[in-house]
Amino acid sequence: MAKDNDTNLTEKNLDRLAEFLTRQQENADLVDQIPDGAHIFQGAYDDSELTQENVNLASKIALGMALGYVEEAPLIMLFENEQRKQVVLDLSTIIFRGQSQQVIETYQKRSRKKVASRLHLSVS
Repeated sequence: MAKDNDTNLTEKNLDRLAEFLTRQQENADLVDQIPDGAHIFQGAYDDSELTQENVNLASKIALGMALGYVEEAPLIMLFENEQRKQVVLDLSTIIFRGQSQQVIETYQKRSRKKVASRLHLSVS
């Protein structure tokens, strides 16, 4: 993504977060659903670019958590639906828990097999 797009995405996220925080009293039930220390991402039915970029970012953070270089924390998306209401989505379970671990394990197995074949060893 280009630098201008990064700036635009950041501005959109900050605007939506500011709006959410200013209406915090109205959104008390949503606030209660967000775990402490969570990474919060914005999404909206009418802004697919923002939603997709934030899902991509969440996926990168999830991979970092799976690999151990990003501290474990919940990944939460505040998604605005067609009725202009926000819902809390737990991206941690949607995106990566099983999938990222499977990717890492597959990579490890393939790496071991490649090394073993070059060293003419048998690996299970």
